Amino acid sequence: MNASNSNHDSFRIRNAQRWAPGGRRPYLIALAAVVIAFGVRHALHAVLQAQFPFVSFTVAAVLVEFFFGLGPALVAVFAGLFLGTYFFVPPFGSLAIPEPLDLVFVGAYLVVVLLVVCLIEDLQRSRYALSLMKDVLQSRLEMLERSNAERTLAERSAQESGERFRALASSFPQILYMRRVDGEFEYLNEQFYRYTGLTPGSLDAVGWIIAVHPDEATAVSEACERVGRSGAEEMLQFRLRLADGSYENFAGPLCRLQGGHGLDIKWVGTVVKSSAAHA
Repeated sequence: MNASNSNHDSFRIRNAQRWAPGGRRPYLIALAAVVIAFGVRHALHAVLQAQFPFVSFTVAAVLVEFFFGLGPALVAVFAGLFLGTYFFVPPFGSLAIPEPLDLVFVGAYLVVVLLVVCLIEDLQRSRYALSLMKDVLQSRLEMLERSNAERTLAERSAQESGERFRALASSFPQILYMRRVDGEFEYLNEQFYRYTGLTPGSLDAVGWIIAVHPDEATAVSEACERVGRSGAEEMLQFRLRLADGSYENFAGPLCRLQGGHGLDIKWVGTVVKSSAAHA
């Protein structure tokens, strides 16, 4: 997972307060809920009179908060406060200040409904944050699984390519080699071991020189050092000791591969039998 995806996931979780639907529709529904609550309370007014003036408005505000969020719920709360106080708190249908006892009911409605609305809002945000976190974790798990699958596929592809290369290289009559910049042989095809009789994997950084004729070993080593310093390709000619103890002439270029920043990454080359004679 990269940094941009991580920042995006964190942004989503931090904005869990946006759990409710947006736009004007929730506010219109809140006003409609207040109208319905007013209708219900008005229908019961002959029976209830001054009792429970805000009960239907409380239910409306709670339902609006549960489904549509804090903003629409506050609209329902304060619309219900106005309508309930004006129509159902004595003196009915008047803007006169209610009696102290009635003001207690008004204040109690406001405190209780706001507490319930805030509690529901907090629970909804927590629930939504958990839902977002679950989605984020699921998304990261899927990305990790895809990454693992791609890495496995890349490793299998690299292994198959290496096997094809080794199969192809082993069929060449030439000696093929690949060395790291520290001199360690990374690859020698089977032809070298067939010629020299050496054990596969037995060479260290300079161990290959034991197969070169003693009269030419120093010259070959010096040529390797020159190419290492200058990077210029040189053609080598030397005698290589065969498995039966005899020597045969071989020749081949000595060169390096460079990376994108000019750094040496490999030494590669081929060595073939040569008809040139040595003094």
